[in-house]
Amino acid sequence: MKKITKLMITLLSVCLLTALLASAAWASPSRAKENRWPPGLQKKQQLMPQMTFVYGFVDIQNHWAKKEIEKMQSKGIMKGYEGKQFKPQQPVTKNEAIAIIMRVVDHKETSTDKAGLIKKVFPGWMGAAPLQAYDAGIIADWELMAWNGNKPATRIEVAMWLCRAAGDKNVSLKEMLSFAKDANQLSKDELIYAAAMYNRGIMRGTPDGYLNPFKPISRGEFAVMISRFIDSADMDDNRDDVNNGEEFIETLNPASNSRVAVDTDEFTIKFKEAMVFVDGKDMEDLPEAVKIFKYQNSKWVDAGLEYAIVFKESDDELTVKLDSSATLDHNAKYCITVAGGILQKDDDDSAFSGIDKGQWTFITEGAALAVDEVKATGATTVVVAFNQNISKGEDFDASGNGIHVVDGDRELDVDAATVSGNKLTVTLDADDSLEDGEVYTIWFSDDIIKDFTLDQDKAIAFKYQN
Repeated sequence: MKKITKLMITLLSVCLLTALLASAAWASPSRAKENRWPPGLQKKQQLMPQMTFVYGFVDIQNHWAKKEIEKMQSKGIMKGYEGKQFKPQQPVTKNEAIAIIMRVVDHKETSTDKAGLIKKVFPGWMGAAPLQAYDAGIIADWELMAWNGNKPATRIEVAMWLCRAAGDKNVSLKEMLSFAKDANQLSKDELIYAAAMYNRGIMRGTPDGYLNPFKPISRGEFAVMISRFIDSADMDDNRDDVNNGEEFIETLNPASNSRVAVDTDEFTIKFKEAMVFVDGKDMEDLPEAVKIFKYQNSKWVDAGLEYAIVFKESDDELTVKLDSSATLDHNAKYCITVAGGILQKDDDDSAFSGIDKGQWTFITEGAALAVDEVKATGATTVVVAFNQNISKGEDFDASGNGIHVVDGDRELDVDAATVSGNKLTVTLDADDSLEDGEVYTIWFSDDIIKDFTLDQDKAIAFKYQN
């Protein structure tokens, strides 16, 4: 079969002339051309069409968000620091986040009876941005009363502000809940905000299924979210022009937005009527017309899978079948696209308009939680590393109750236990320090770690080496 190639899209942007300052700058850019935006708001689609000089930040050359950071700089939305530094890992403060968001959302009104309070709460360098954000409903009353603008903004706070700016209300939780293992940390309102941004592709989690909603957002992460926010608005503006072929399709298997096993190897379009090739097209055109993409590094890329396409003229099904050597990755998002103008109804000349990126998506199941390694990092410290991030179970106790470290027939005293990322760290009593060269075992009771059990008969051995 023909090798499936990547679809490359080249975007040409005409940018704003910006002055390079010797320190961090957050001045509002010029007014934008107004286009359609969700209720009550207008998007700054394109800044004034002037050429801009863009220098390369010296600290982002190998950063995963380099493209989005440069995009934000070229549009005058985010700027850098002296010495050509962007500081992509530095947290974004709440004041900075609101100022940047209001450069993207063009809301002119500032009429509010709380203008006096807002001017006291927010610093003068933000200009009218706080008044505009409050008037637009991006900042709520309860936030205003306890605002600490110098505090780092969290991922869920940014999602909340962008959700309000976009006007998203009727939001499906299904896809986000099927992905996020830490969704139970969120309140009812926070679930809506997170799901709205997840469904738009603005806020994505870690490969192992965590949104980390209360983690401070870095400048690099924020640049990516704002870039996606702008792109999602472009998608909204063009949505009325999209025809995804629903009048032709009866079912998709697996259904769009469903969760599938990693060994799934067939994907089928069931048409409402028998289909044939458009005049001048034949079976040789299908390998280039049907593609599988994987969502990676904030964009759809070729999934790199080998597959065959099964279709017979005057039949009502098209099946994509993975090669026996091709396997889907755990906890990954995929989509299948079909180019338009290849197939048409058998009984008339109505051509199938195809399936675009993001219209037929599915997420694979995560890998089972397992222990990767147990290592004694000190005479009183044992670290259990898992293959993905973990959460505390209902029976987790910071004093280490239920965690057992054993030396032969003798159980050592555990003083404390902590969970962070993919690691469980156990601290032993100083009187029960590990001895160099000795072998020990560790096990713990049910529900110490959420959705994981390490019974005594499956205790893991480890050796302490000083």
